[in-house]
Amino acid sequence: MFKEIIEWHLLPSSAESLENELLSRDFFNYALEATDNGTKLILYTDDEAFVKEILELTQSQLLEKKSSRVEQWFKYMKLEPFEITNGVWIDPTGKLKKPGATVVKMRPSAAFGSGDHATTALAAKLLVHHIKRSYSVLDVGCGTAVLSIIAKKMGAKKVLAIDNDPVAIDVAREFVRKNRVKVDVILSDLLADVHGKYDLVVANILTPVIIKLIDQIEKVTHTGSTLVVSGIPTKDDETIKAKFTEKGFIILSEGEMQNWKAYAVRIC
Repeated sequence: MFKEIIEWHLLPSSAESLENELLSRDFFNYALEATDNGTKLILYTDDEAFVKEILELTQSQLLEKKSSRVEQWFKYMKLEPFEITNGVWIDPTGKLKKPGATVVKMRPSAAFGSGDHATTALAAKLLVHHIKRSYSVLDVGCGTAVLSIIAKKMGAKKVLAIDNDPVAIDVAREFVRKNRVKVDVILSDLLADVHGKYDLVVANILTPVIIKLIDQIEKVTHTGSTLVVSGIPTKDDETIKAKFTEKGFIILSEGEMQNWKAYAVRIC
C-alpha cells in the first residue's frame, strides 16, 4: 500500500544547477514543471533537513509544502504504448494486446517516469539481448522495477530488485503486483543487503555509483556473469572503459542514445 509523503515545491534560481545538485546526491524523486513564473521543481521526500540544505546551496525559494500520496503523482504523460526495445512494449493504458510480445504495464509518474528515458531503453535492449531463461537477475537501483519485470517476463528464474529509496521500493512493489510477476523487491544501499550470486546484474544508475558497484561486483557475481550498466553520459565513456580494463572485464556489446552510453560486460 502506498504511503504518505511530503511534496516540496521549489522555485530555483537555476533549474539546471538545482537538478545537477540533486543528481550528484543520487536523488531522483523530483519533477520539473513549467509555470508562469518559470520552472518549478517538486521534491518528494520526508527529509526536511535535506530540503533546507538544498534550498540554501542552490538559492532556491520554497513555494509550498504539502502532504501527498504516491498514487497522486501518477500522470498519464505518455498515453500511447511504446516499444522500449525489439519485442518489448511498455503499456501505460493497461489495455495493449500484442500476441508474442513482452508487455509491461507501467504508468508514468511525475517522479519516476515510464521507462521511456534513453538510459532505460539502452539498459532494456542490452538486458534482452543477453538474458537467458535459466538466469538469475539482480536489478540495482531498480526505480519502478521496469527492468526487473522485463527480465521476469523474459523467463528469468529468479529476479531481485533493489533500491536505496523507500519510496522507490513502494512504487516497484506496486508495479510488480500489477504485472503479476514474481520479483523480490528489497531496500539496500547498493549491495549491502544482497546475498548470493547472480548470472546477470543490470544497473541503470549514474557513473559514480556504477564505479562503486563495479568495485563490489564480485560479491554478487561468478566467473562468466554478465553486467549491464546504463546511465553513463558520453563524456564519462573513457572513465568507465578504463574501469572495465582495470577489473579485467570483457566488453560484450554497447549502445548509445541521446548522449548516453550503456555496456554489457562479462565478469572474468
